[in-house]
Amino acid sequence: MSSTVAHFLAGAALATPALRLKKSGGVLPYWMIAITSGLLAMAPDLDLAGRRLFGIGSGSVFAHRGFFHSPFFLVVFAAVLAGLVAWGQPRQTFVPLWISWAAAMLTHPLLDALSDGGRGLMLLLPLSRVRLFLPWRPIFNPAGHGASLFTKAFYLRASEIPFLLAFAAIGYACAVYFPLFRNAPRRSV
Repeated sequence: MSSTVAHFLAGAALATPALRLKKSGGVLPYWMIAITSGLLAMAPDLDLAGRRLFGIGSGSVFAHRGFFHSPFFLVVFAAVLAGLVAWGQPRQTFVPLWISWAAAMLTHPLLDALSDGGRGLMLLLPLSRVRLFLPWRPIFNPAGHGASLFTKAFYLRASEIPFLLAFAAIGYACAVYFPLFRNAPRRSV
């Protein structure tokens, strides 16, 4: 599993383009887009609480790294959430918010699929229930027995830092080069 801190930072870093939007400022403050993106990037791990609260078995499609980690669910959930937040606003408000939140949420299964722990992710839902990892798994997890939950969840690992820098670079490049995110005025220095 990737750390909770890494999930938050990856989602917030990809929200960089949304910080330049004029239209989204009426729905959410600019800074709130980065915060919500980071929180939404952490949200798929709430299935751990659901497992404990509702007694969901590890073989269920709703178990950890199942349905709530599937890219299909995350993109649809981001669309519904952006639609609710941007209700009554023009489409130019909804689309960038949806793309920002969906991209932030998709960093979660990507980081988890790059980690060396767990049973894999149901990345192909609803087409298949097979659990997968990516062939390259450079994000290392602390040892299972000796590491506390705090160490596993909230300690940023050195193996996660290159990916966080890559997400920040992607977010910056999108802010500069994609026309969808160019409707904000440039600030003079």
